[in-house]
Amino acid sequence: MAFNRKGFSAKQSRRKSRQMNNSTIGTHVQHGSHTRRSASNSVTFSNGRTNSRATRSQVHGITPQTMSGEDRAAYRQRTQQRRFTEEIQHRARFRRILTALIVVVVVVGIAVGAGYLAFRSSIGSVFALKDSNAGEALVQVESTDPYYALVTADLGAVAEPLEKAGPDAIFLVRVDREAHTLAIVNIPPGLQINVDTSTRRLGDVALDGDAALITAVSTYAKVDISHIVKIDEAGVRSMIEGLGGIEVQVDQDIDDPHAGAVFIPQGTTTLDAEGALTYLRATNLTLGETDKLAHQTYFASLLLINLFGGQGGLTGKLDSIGPSFQTDLSLGDLEELSSWIKDMDVSDITRVTLPGYLTEVTGVVDTGDALYVAKAENMAAIIEALEKGAEPSFVDSSVVTPASPSSFTVEVQNGTDIAGAATTTTNELTAKGFKVEKSGNAEQQVFKETLIVYKDDANGPSQAKAVIDALGMGRAVDAAAYYKFDTDVLVVIGYDYKPVS
Repeated sequence: MAFNRKGFSAKQSRRKSRQMNNSTIGTHVQHGSHTRRSASNSVTFSNGRTNSRATRSQVHGITPQTMSGEDRAAYRQRTQQRRFTEEIQHRARFRRILTALIVVVVVVGIAVGAGYLAFRSSIGSVFALKDSNAGEALVQVESTDPYYALVTADLGAVAEPLEKAGPDAIFLVRVDREAHTLAIVNIPPGLQINVDTSTRRLGDVALDGDAALITAVSTYAKVDISHIVKIDEAGVRSMIEGLGGIEVQVDQDIDDPHAGAVFIPQGTTTLDAEGALTYLRATNLTLGETDKLAHQTYFASLLLINLFGGQGGLTGKLDSIGPSFQTDLSLGDLEELSSWIKDMDVSDITRVTLPGYLTEVTGVVDTGDALYVAKAENMAAIIEALEKGAEPSFVDSSVVTPASPSSFTVEVQNGTDIAGAATTTTNELTAKGFKVEKSGNAEQQVFKETLIVYKDDANGPSQAKAVIDALGMGRAVDAAAYYKFDTDVLVVIGYDYKPVS
C-alpha cells in the first residue's frame, strides 16, 4: 500500500478532508455531500498543486495567511514560542480585569445615582408642605412664564398677649424666570378684606387653611398664585443662625420692649436670630406701621439674597439651614432660582408695601385688633406696574398743593386721654382760617398718631395737606367706608399731639 509523505493514505486524506469540510471550513460547504463541489463553492489555494489536491478532496494542512506579513515558517516559529502563549494569557487576563472594572464602575454609578436620587428625595421631603390643602388653590403656569408665590411668616411674640392669629407677615412674590427679576409686595396681615360677604382680617383667614388664604390673596390681587412658602418662628431662627446672621442697614434706632429685648442702633449691623425677630416685630418707630412693613420687606429681600446667593447657592446651605421652611416648590425649582438669584444684589429686587393705614389700635400696643385699610385700586396699580416691568409708584402727599383753609369744613376729636387737646387744636385751626364745625372726644382714647381723615378723593389730599401743615403733625388717611363724619375732614388727635403754640 502506498503512503503519502505525511503519513496519510489517499483514502485517509480524503476522509479527513471531508470531515474538515463538514466541520470547520465554512458555511459555504454543503455538509454531508460526497460529490465534487462546484467552483463557486470550493476553497481555492494560491498553490496549483495544493488547489488540485483540494479539488480531489485531498488536503494535508491549512496555514492561515498572517496579518503580520510573515511567511509560514516564521509564523509557525513565533506561535510555538512560550512568550506567545504567555502574551495570549496576559491579554486574556487584562480583558478579564478590564471587564471587572467596567462592571464595578457601572455598579458604583448605579449606586451613586440611586443615592443621589434618594438624597434629593429626602431633601424634598424635608421641605415639603405638611398638613396643607394648598394644592386646592394653587394654579400652575407654563415652565417659562412668570409666576406668583405666597410667602407667610410667623414671627412669634415676646409675650402671649401680643400673639396674633395667623401669620405675622404675608408677601406676594412675583418671579420672572426669563427676565431674572424678583418683586416682593408686603400685604399686611391686618388687611381688611371681604370674604363670602363678611369683612375679615386677612391673617384670620389663614386659620381656615392654606387654600383659604391663597384664594383670599388671589382674589384681592386678581392674580393666580402658583406656589406657597411657609416659615414659622423656629424656622426664622434656624435659617438666620444657619446663615451666620444677616447684615442690615438700620435706618433708625430700634428700642421696642414689646418686640424684643434687643436694642438695635442705627447704622450697619449684623443681626442674629433674636435681633432679627426684634427688627421684624418692632412698631415703636418714626412712622409706626409704615416703617414696620418697610423693614419686613427689606429684610425679606436680604434673606432671599443670603439664602440663594453666595458660595454653593441654596444647595450648599441645606445642611446648615435644616428644615427652616415648608413649600410645594421642588428642589429643582429652588435650584433653578438659586442659579440666577446668586448674582443679584438686594437693590435688584423690587420692594413694595401696599399703601394703607390702621383704623384703630387697642391701647398703645397693637395686639392684633387693628385693621389695615387699603384701596383695592392701589393693589391693582401695583400688579399692573409689575406686569409691565415698571416700579410701582403712588402719590406723595408731601408734594400735594394744600387747599385754602376756608374752602372746606373740619371736625376735631381727641383720641387720647390728654385733657383739652381737642379744644386747643380747634382754637389753633380756627385762628389759621379753618372752618371747624365740631369738636369733642373720640369713642376710644387709643390712637398712637394723629390722623387727618378726608372724604373727597379729588380734593381730600389737598385738604388734609393744609391741616397737616397747620398742625405740624398728622398722617393723611382716606376715610373710605370706615370713618363716618359730616364735615369734609376729620382730625383725630393721637399721642403724638403737641400744641402749635
